Amino acid sequence: MRDTQPVPLVVPRNFRLICELFGVPVAAFIQLFLDHYSFMDLHLKDNSSYNLATRGISFVNHLVKTEKTPSLMLDKSERDLGVKLTQRQVKIAVNRNYSIAERRNKGRVITGQLYDLFAKKVMLKDTLYLDENTCFKLSKDLLLTCILNNIHPARCINTLMEQVSIPNYLATMHLDRGTYNPILGFILRVQDGYGNIIDWEYRHTAAFQQFIMELQELNKRYFFYRSLDRRIAIYHTWLDDFLENRNKDL
Repeated sequence: MRDTQPVPLVVPRNFRLICELFGVPVAAFIQLFLDHYSFMDLHLKDNSSYNLATRGISFVNHLVKTEKTPSLMLDKSERDLGVKLTQRQVKIAVNRNYSIAERRNKGRVITGQLYDLFAKKVMLKDTLYLDENTCFKLSKDLLLTCILNNIHPARCINTLMEQVSIPNYLATMHLDRGTYNPILGFILRVQDGYGNIIDWEYRHTAAFQQFIMELQELNKRYFFYRSLDRRIAIYHTWLDDFLENRNKDL
């Protein structure tokens, strides 16, 4: 894995729409999500947004197909140090004398030490550009995970954005066919106000109110379509029609 970006960052239409139509700035959401990834949370479990984002990145790692993870050429002293740091992190993770927040903070220090160890062998930039005016800062937590999984951060972020869409979300919810998707869970948490990145001015516009009214009628309107695939296709058509009519009114 060289210090280059093998694929460009591309915001899929479905991801852009689920953010924009609910008043969530796309770039701000991505940075918020990345900031909440915690390598230490791989050893923890709670209902925090940090744990949710961490499970989201793990979810992405399973979806991205890569070549076999290369064995990093570490000498004996480096391998011993890596083992000791990992053992120390796990020991902190199970220490109930600390709160989970304290364990997370203490673990983050060790994550930084692990990253510094592996970063000697694999170079990754800690900044990714979406365009000339928008960039994302990557934490050592995320960079370490990408190194260990042989996944470039750009591919990780692109795959993350591909996992959510309004038609899929609504169809699975209306048919009670929801599947595990921590990335969608994080988006829903942000839509409820977490992170303070909601565009509240937009939320008070007639366009947003119209969108919410449409959502409230969807399940009743298409209730007799019980196939998930059919419902998703119908919702895609509905969304395209809604956007086209909305744009005519602007």
